[in-house]
Amino acid sequence: MYRFARLILITAGVSMAQEGTRVYIAHCQQCHDQNSDAHAPLAEALASKPWEAILKSLETGAMRAQGALLTPEERRAVARYLGKAGPSVVPAMTGYCPAGAKPKFGNSAWNGWSPDERNTRYQPAKAAGLTAEQVPSLKLKWAFGFPDTITAYGQPTVVGGRVYTGSNDGTVYAIDAETGCLYWTYQAKAMVRDAVIIGPGSRAYFGDLESNFYALDADTGKVIWWKKLDDQAFTRITGTAKLDDGRLYVPIASQEENAGANPFYSCCTFRGNIVALKASDGSLIWKSFTVPEAKPTWKSPAGIQFYGPSGATIWSSPTLDLKRKLLYVATGNGYSDPDIDTADAIIAMDMATGAIRWTRQASPDMFNWDCGGRGAQGPQKGNCPEKAGTDVDFGASPILVDLDDGRQMILAGQKSAVVWGFDPDRQGETVWQTRIGKGGPGGGIQWGIAYSPADRLVFAPLADSVRGDPLAGGGLFALDAATGKLVWHTPPPKPSCAGRRGCSGAQRSPPTVIPGVVFSPSMDGHIRAFQIKTGAIVWDYDAVRDYTTVNGIPGRGGSFSSTGPVVVDGLLYVNSGYSSMPGNVLLAFSVK
Repeated sequence: MYRFARLILITAGVSMAQEGTRVYIAHCQQCHDQNSDAHAPLAEALASKPWEAILKSLETGAMRAQGALLTPEERRAVARYLGKAGPSVVPAMTGYCPAGAKPKFGNSAWNGWSPDERNTRYQPAKAAGLTAEQVPSLKLKWAFGFPDTITAYGQPTVVGGRVYTGSNDGTVYAIDAETGCLYWTYQAKAMVRDAVIIGPGSRAYFGDLESNFYALDADTGKVIWWKKLDDQAFTRITGTAKLDDGRLYVPIASQEENAGANPFYSCCTFRGNIVALKASDGSLIWKSFTVPEAKPTWKSPAGIQFYGPSGATIWSSPTLDLKRKLLYVATGNGYSDPDIDTADAIIAMDMATGAIRWTRQASPDMFNWDCGGRGAQGPQKGNCPEKAGTDVDFGASPILVDLDDGRQMILAGQKSAVVWGFDPDRQGETVWQTRIGKGGPGGGIQWGIAYSPADRLVFAPLADSVRGDPLAGGGLFALDAATGKLVWHTPPPKPSCAGRRGCSGAQRSPPTVIPGVVFSPSMDGHIRAFQIKTGAIVWDYDAVRDYTTVNGIPGRGGSFSSTGPVVVDGLLYVNSGYSSMPGNVLLAFSVK
């Protein structure tokens, strides 16, 4: 089995190594294995990280829900077992912009999750600066390396000639869009995986995985204000905020469902919510929850008090309907009994007050990681809801679109592998639903769909994969937005990484559309461009390679998952590295 040969290399000695092996097999292997549905890096990828960084993640970082299941000694043992020995030293970075340098201001922008408040992920021709005919000629222009990391989660934002992006260790970077030189960095308190929002007055807004939210000077990186938006132990911000008329709308999520794997944890109390803030100073305008306040429900045979309802977290960026003065949010599963109709749902909230105007649920879905024996303690089902679902969140932002007959539609993709069309004028009534695959916790539609207004088509990438078979699953689907009918489907090509652990043809990344072309990255490390009319692949770049970076950090490309491409002024930007095939680079492409 992997790593047993490494045990003699661990400086803590045989007893520590044996304990680390035991903890890994008992608590970690089910998620950090290539046959897992979890969004977790393989053990080989973690071997390149200092063990102190893994311990920090288990104690206070992205893995603290899993770390809560372990004793302090077990956390230390498994961190030493997985990570490399030696102190965590961030390598020196080069490639800073010359003193006093200013960016060559671009004419256009991609600000946040989508260029528009409706989350179409469509960049018009003028702003894109890239035609369909030019796409086959795209070449790598520069690569920027993120130090001491194996993932590149965030989506870049491009405004005013700068690229802004967060990173795995919480560092936020401001980079020259043309050359890749570095203007400034800011160290947040935790990982930053949402996209940065640039607002009036040259401000940069973003959140981290401890639900801290920040306002920086976008020109210098100096902090203006920061606020803690939720105090629950496992709270996090993964979805990008929306900024409109001086207000920020920030989605709040949580990993408490992971903590439910421990039958001795009092599951669960977290409630998904949206926080509306004044952009000027971060003061609270309103906070609206997707779930009623949790109350004691029942006790386990061991005397553990359980709570509910809970969950219905908001993983993605809200969608603004400026005509109706509503914002639409997509929610994930509920965590604990009793059942709620706001889990796996599209919810409309009043922009002024946060009041819920209507809810449209796809299907009941009450789930935590105690269900099905996925928890580290085995199949006791101590926390699992009585009528457990299958963990098929709406993890992707809904899209508001205009149709030819003057009607509007809300489009949404679900981990169940169903694409939905909802009527915003009829309390979210279902107009159509189209299944494009099998779906499941790690499949279906994961992080986003996109829309072409000129073609009235919605594009849905399929994350389905077959365990142990990298040639199965994946593909991109084009559906008619008015009817949900399939227009075309392009299956994934044979992955060039076939035979490598973690290789998969699944397409989890959100697509991006410019006139005539839709870009869709893949877990196999490829980013591809598809002709909108036919689905033919017109450009294919394999990012899994080593890079000489503009900032002197050793770079490597990997899987694409939660991040999507950004196209501005003739350049395409995308972060590479996630889960099964690690990576740590921001890549910029152009035709020049």
